[in-house]
Amino acid sequence: MQTISNDTAQQPLTRLQRYGELIIYAVIFFALVASAFVLNIFLTEQSAKDTNDVFCATRLQQSWRKAQKNLTEVQNNLMTDASITENFNNFRHAIENFDSILTAFYFGGSVVIDGEIFTLIKPTEARPKKIINDLQEMWSPIKAEMLALARTNPQNAATINQEALAKLVEYAVTRDEAILDASQSFIVTLGELSQERVSKLQFFQILALVSTVMVFLAMVVRVTISLRNKDTLLDNQMEEITKQRDTIANEKERIDKLLKDLQMTQTQLVQSEKMASLGQMVAGLAHEVNTPLGFVRGNIEISQRNHGIISSALRQHDKLRQTLESGEVDELEQILLEAKESMEKINDYDLLSKTERVFEESLKGIDRLQELVTNLKNFSRLDEAVLKIADINEGIESSLLIANNVLKHKVEVEKHFSPNCTAECYPAQLNQVFLNLLTNAAQAIEEGKRGKICISTFTENGQVVVKVADDGKGIPKEQIKKIFEPFFTTKPIGQGTGLGLSIVFKIIEQHNGTIDVESEVGKGTTFTIKLPKKQPRKNAQ
Repeated sequence: MQTISNDTAQQPLTRLQRYGELIIYAVIFFALVASAFVLNIFLTEQSAKDTNDVFCATRLQQSWRKAQKNLTEVQNNLMTDASITENFNNFRHAIENFDSILTAFYFGGSVVIDGEIFTLIKPTEARPKKIINDLQEMWSPIKAEMLALARTNPQNAATINQEALAKLVEYAVTRDEAILDASQSFIVTLGELSQERVSKLQFFQILALVSTVMVFLAMVVRVTISLRNKDTLLDNQMEEITKQRDTIANEKERIDKLLKDLQMTQTQLVQSEKMASLGQMVAGLAHEVNTPLGFVRGNIEISQRNHGIISSALRQHDKLRQTLESGEVDELEQILLEAKESMEKINDYDLLSKTERVFEESLKGIDRLQELVTNLKNFSRLDEAVLKIADINEGIESSLLIANNVLKHKVEVEKHFSPNCTAECYPAQLNQVFLNLLTNAAQAIEEGKRGKICISTFTENGQVVVKVADDGKGIPKEQIKKIFEPFFTTKPIGQGTGLGLSIVFKIIEQHNGTIDVESEVGKGTTFTIKLPKKQPRKNAQ
């Protein structure tokens, strides 16, 4: 009797302990679900803030471009006695916007754009902070003079100090490309940092969802064990067991939904990696196209100014001709003097030869733009959805051009191409492979150092071999076997999704090729790609 009494006394304690565990699991589950929702809300708010920052940075760049253009027009109009009011007002509005936005970024604060108030926080990350500091350093020497000029009354051209104006125009033209490049880099950097934050938050969302699934699985296992241990109580607890089974079924449905959400998130991350590559390509092209466009536009503006001066001289000589034909010589001396002064102005400025050089430089810029468009078409090949024989060297050249904005300031590229390196392939996919490898190689170079990337191509045993070698930081041996795994990255958290090399591996695998890596810490890394010159029949079909 004593034993029965002890067993009866122990049962309530065991049941309480069991339910206590389930309550703990439930609390953990709801905490994880709540954290996922909180992260999603925070992600939405952060994305909105990043969008505002990028918008303001874009307006910063546009304001400088507009101010520089109108300031130059003001100087040209003063030289030709044309009205300066409209250009001067445009300049004032643009330069004041540029100063207010830059000040808000540099010190933090609010700025009004198109009647809407934007609150900007002073950048704390090293990259955008350095760019803003550089912009502030370039702006500070002429800020006071620019703003003082902007406050001048354009209705009275005599109040404008033309020497100060010429100085400001020269400074603005000289610094134009540097300021535009810095502004573009700031926009790209804000976008990259936004993507990094999104990737980091998505990582924690995935972690929360995976943890939720694990908690559910633990709950299922715990309930199953509890049911097996209660065989002797089935008759008395059948109704309770039925309810528990219904609960388990509902939880399994929720788990399936969570797993689908995880798969969707993974798909979104892969798409995000592709969009990051596209963003890099667009940013690089924007920078490469902006330079020739800039000096072509500048040359056209110079030619327009020179045309005005030459046209004025022609009008003076035509007036002289009409005076001589009419025989009215009363004002002949004044007209001769004006015609002489107009010709001396043309000769002093050497306008004819300068204009000819401007046209030659503009044609070179247009040729450069044509080359960029041709290489972009070769890189994308969006109209090629079937296998075809493609020149591998040409694909690498196109990828180098697309990645030029990333490479030119960090690395020197050395090429050793063998002729006739052709292979049956999907050219656009291989171009993506080359772009990813080149970008990774550039990122492997330590900050502050100028590295070297060596690209070699040759044929061997019916295969095309491509080697991409860098002298960067290298990869530890214990990590080399993992670099092609999805979501594995050697970069700091938030600076990479770990999908770039995974995508490279899958593309090479689809081409029945191989990719190998050799690396030594401190000395660099070499990727070797081998592709069959002719795809097997089943793949070709």
